[in-house]
Amino acid sequence: MKGSARVPGAALAIGAFVLTVLLGVGGVSASALWQQSATATMTATANGAWPGPALGSLTCTNSNSDKTATLHVTATTAPATITYAALQANGTYGTSYTGPTILLPLGSGNIVIVASPAAQTSQIIKDNPADGSLTVRVTATYLDQTASSMDITLNHVLTGGKIVCPLS
Repeated sequence: MKGSARVPGAALAIGAFVLTVLLGVGGVSASALWQQSATATMTATANGAWPGPALGSLTCTNSNSDKTATLHVTATTAPATITYAALQANGTYGTSYTGPTILLPLGSGNIVIVASPAAQTSQIIKDNPADGSLTVRVTATYLDQTASSMDITLNHVLTGGKIVCPLS
């Protein structure tokens, strides 16, 4: 059997490689050939609308005859607009109605919902005439376009035209 042929210059190339590693010249590139390691850095940023400041409170009081419910809204920050809407049977909120303007931080305003007499019935009652629960969502939209909301569930009684606040 014949011995393997020697490649001319192979010994010189191996010697030069070992010498550069030992002397530190080209050590980084030589080491990288053996380690095959890498480091990656990634930065992520999020761009979105975060919820605005929370509404301070949402309370309800009734007239003596329960024909009117007054929702008292307090905002922790002065919002640009207050709106309110009723929860529909399909789980979405219906028509949005304009509420009071609150100009100052910790300011408040009232939303008056009238169930009767018929000539004075509030539009939210006309649009949601069903007997039973009426969930109203009050939303504050701030100048930076963030928003926060609170829900309150009233009891709409068709017989006698009543809108009753929840018990405290």
